[in-house]
Amino acid sequence: MLDTLKHVFVINPKAGKYDHSPEIREKLKSYDGKIDYEIYVTQYKADAQRFVKEYLNNHPSTEKIRFYACGGDGTLYDVVNGAIGHENAEVDCFASGSGNDFAKNFHDLARFCDLDKAIRGQTKRIDILKIGDKYCANITNAGFDGKVTYNMLKYKNLPFVSGPTAYRISAFTTILGRIHQYMKVSFDGEEVFKGETLLIAIGNGYCYGGGFLCCPEAKIDDGLIDVCLIKRVRKTKVANFMKLFRSGEHVSSPKVSDVVIYRKCHKVEFWSDEQVPYAIDGEVFLTDHLTAEILPSALPLVIPSED
Repeated sequence: MLDTLKHVFVINPKAGKYDHSPEIREKLKSYDGKIDYEIYVTQYKADAQRFVKEYLNNHPSTEKIRFYACGGDGTLYDVVNGAIGHENAEVDCFASGSGNDFAKNFHDLARFCDLDKAIRGQTKRIDILKIGDKYCANITNAGFDGKVTYNMLKYKNLPFVSGPTAYRISAFTTILGRIHQYMKVSFDGEEVFKGETLLIAIGNGYCYGGGFLCCPEAKIDDGLIDVCLIKRVRKTKVANFMKLFRSGEHVSSPKVSDVVIYRKCHKVEFWSDEQVPYAIDGEVFLTDHLTAEILPSALPLVIPSED
């Protein structure tokens, strides 16, 4: 035996451009008799979260269980929300989705696409964002890019359209409609802005949307939230702004300093007079009031082996 862990592979067959479950099954045959493992292939939206919760409730808390989120950021969202709070559970990320933005926080995406390295990985505790009664490993975004994320779902399953391409198409089409929302925003209990906003990105990690560097200074283990609030931007300038936003230059460029608020804090809250679309690691919801808090070192995450 390589170790005494129970390895549970939670596979989303709809993540990415094709079903990865046959190749994962084939790869795991080489581990027969070496690790204790089982496979679960999700059947519908949020099924991974349901499965992980029920699995942990039906197994003794003395048994250490490693859940492999085999899919994209949405699959990881489900597995994290199912496992959080269980001290005997740890989460591994086998990146096989279209965006895989969470794995990019480690600046070596290829390691997170290697099943052998995932199995040989070691645990590191990372921070988690608590968003109401939900949990976020990477980014929660609201406003314009919440709409973009929602609309992106229409494009990402089209033939030959990658996750980043779907995000760009969605951003372009969303600009044609209403793009601003009224928000009152506070950081650590202090009101910092009230008025029309383009978007707010609340980051544990630093990028989303297939590589947009919304919170370029964020680290997933520093015990802080990085918040990027974008005030009203004229429609004719949104496209140029998004170029800076994609590269992370919006934080330092004097060209947009009048519309950007970037801070580090422990708690973020916003209120609106309407329902605002927001996304937690790509999973889309609506709210008129959102609270985000940092939970330092809340999740045992498996980092793939380097060799």
